[in-house]
Amino acid sequence: MKKLLFMIWAALALMMVTSCTEKESSSDFDVQFSVPASVTVNYADTEMTFRVQFGKAPLASDVVVLGDPTGALKTCKITSVSEKSFTIALYKGIVSGLYNVYIQRGSLKKLMGTMELTVSYTPDPGENEEIKVKDGNNVYGVVACSGKGIPGVVVSDGFEVVKTDENGVYQFKSDKIHGYVFISVPSGYEAVSEGVMPKLHQPLTKKKSEVERVDFPLVEAPGQKEHTMLVFGDIHLANRTSDARQFSDFTEDVNEYLAAYPGRKTYALTLGDMTWELYWVANKYSFDEYVRDINKIKGIQVFNTIGNHDHDMAFAGDFDTVTKYKKSIAPTYYSFNIGDVHYIVLDDIQCTNTGAGDAGSRQYNDFLVQEQLDWLKKDLSFVPTSTPLVITMHAPLYNDSDNGSLNNSAELESLVQAYPVTHIWTGHTHKMYNVDKTRTKRTFEHNAGAVCATWWWTGHYTSGIHIAQDGAPGGYSIVDVDGTDFKWQFKSTYHDVNHQFRTYDRNCITLTADKFVASNKSAADKEKFEKAAGDWKEQSSGNYVYINVWNYDPEWTINVTENGKSLSVERVSDKDPLHLIAYNGKTPGGGFGTSVTKHLFRVQASSATSTLEIKVTDRFGNIYTESMKRPKEFNFDTYK
Repeated sequence: MKKLLFMIWAALALMMVTSCTEKESSSDFDVQFSVPASVTVNYADTEMTFRVQFGKAPLASDVVVLGDPTGALKTCKITSVSEKSFTIALYKGIVSGLYNVYIQRGSLKKLMGTMELTVSYTPDPGENEEIKVKDGNNVYGVVACSGKGIPGVVVSDGFEVVKTDENGVYQFKSDKIHGYVFISVPSGYEAVSEGVMPKLHQPLTKKKSEVERVDFPLVEAPGQKEHTMLVFGDIHLANRTSDARQFSDFTEDVNEYLAAYPGRKTYALTLGDMTWELYWVANKYSFDEYVRDINKIKGIQVFNTIGNHDHDMAFAGDFDTVTKYKKSIAPTYYSFNIGDVHYIVLDDIQCTNTGAGDAGSRQYNDFLVQEQLDWLKKDLSFVPTSTPLVITMHAPLYNDSDNGSLNNSAELESLVQAYPVTHIWTGHTHKMYNVDKTRTKRTFEHNAGAVCATWWWTGHYTSGIHIAQDGAPGGYSIVDVDGTDFKWQFKSTYHDVNHQFRTYDRNCITLTADKFVASNKSAADKEKFEKAAGDWKEQSSGNYVYINVWNYDPEWTINVTENGKSLSVERVSDKDPLHLIAYNGKTPGGGFGTSVTKHLFRVQASSATSTLEIKVTDRFGNIYTESMKRPKEFNFDTYK
């Protein structure tokens, strides 16, 4: 069925709004038609028909503008007009949601009403009647694009993994444990979206003894061989610490980046902890609010990874804790393909909590449960071993000392050994570090920092200072893929992509409580601050300069010259002084205090007033520089 005729009678019409115009309506712009309060269309529908009222039909040259659920305005051409009705062409990828419906003629635009649109993924009666379900199978369906079945698409219920046949048909026997079926979107296609959320999974609603059909529509997506994946570490939205304002700054930053590369195929992946279950009820912020806010990003699909704080700790164990997530966001583990790359999303949080919901019962292990490893093995059986893999999960595989962190890291590494390289992006720590094990384990882990930095605290206290415990700024990773070649950079919110390090003049830093802790704080708080500050509380005249290079890996080089002479660069482990004053100085007893960072470097100049030329080169040859005039003041204004 390619055309949907709306039989809309006056009793079903919404109140028409004729007074809302961008400009005063002229006498020749008197168009009247009914807008239904709610309507359902099939994903395959390409047209929509409205009923004209009072004989006041639009002109064929007019257009209908739909204000979609994200706030974007989409123009739909009028394809035919009669005295009683007119038809518009629906745009590709229309999704369910609340729409404002406008009629526009030239510069004149009039709001006609609002409708709740539901996109149905149920095939028309009579379609694919030739499908024969084999005895014992209880789940089947078709994966199709523009009405044509797509062969070779991988489909799963989280346990069984099968491929579609030459007609795009799949079927299997499911225990329906997770209550859904999902697809591994093939290269060259995209799932339909609801806003930025790709519709990868659909519910199974019948009993295990009953057979049910679930179809998946896809849309063509050419040009994926070269694409960009934006990676968003811990977001932690919770309606607190002015996170809404700061997150709007983040989404604005992402939208500005996207606008700069309009022709590039771009997607995004989160790394877990998009929400914070401690505040789902108390602050009325959960998955629905997250979906609303992530839709401030425009024009891309965002794939999600579950984190420990996305588990409902009011329930016990590792299954019921993810029911809300699976219903509202995505499967807890799944895969998809973009260009030449196979992406895998895993859940490496195994809840061992009691279900009491209090802080003392929020236990979990960093662990991949066996059913997930079994699924991954089946999923990879359909992936050629020449394919580069990208895996995302919340808790890291390794810590920042290159030692194993995931409890069963060896099992995961054994499954990817046959592949040329597996890039693993993780979060959880709110730090940034890279662990290159490509020579031995064929893995390269990027513990990618956090969008929220220190849970939004530093930007809450001091606008423009958005910094994590290791001194890395809040922001996101930009991963450019060209075939099987990967390049990546970190993009700080509030800064351009050339902001890759920060410098400190040690002579100018004396972190004492009288300078950086409010006078109304207690003596105990002031003592806590100076204890956290360590050696930074002591005055120095040694002419040392510290350089925090947050996305450093051993392929980077750091060169510093003074009056043309090269200085010796030493890698040190210490706390970042800016975070010490931005967080510890504001909340001396807070729970997210400054951590020791291992991407800090030090040089010693011969003078306290010389200018140092600092050149940092990443593994891809990108050069970042600073001509550091000294003395360099140490205060918030210097680093905003």
